[in-house]
Amino acid sequence: MCGTIAVMYAGMIMETGPTDAVIRGALHPYVQLLKFASPSPEAGLARARLAANGEIPSLIDPPSGCRFHPRCPYATAACKEAVPELRDLGGGHKVRCILP
Repeated sequence: MCGTIAVMYAGMIMETGPTDAVIRGALHPYVQLLKFASPSPEAGLARARLAANGEIPSLIDPPSGCRFHPRCPYATAACKEAVPELRDLGGGHKVRCILP
């Protein structure tokens, strides 16, 4: 249906790239959460669960640093300090996260 996808959180692109690369190889924790929240097409196939805690941020007064850090299960002190750059990991697959 589309060749490129972009996933936003709180008004900021978190991950973008070729649809297949983003869907199959989600790198940003928010994109991984979205993927794990969708139903599995294979009946009875168990999936690992990833959980987000905290409150959804205010769009009027967003948190400092990465907008997802208050809910991210992998957040570090660095995530609170500065907004990560949207890094190109090759093939047009880009992610806004310090982890990958």
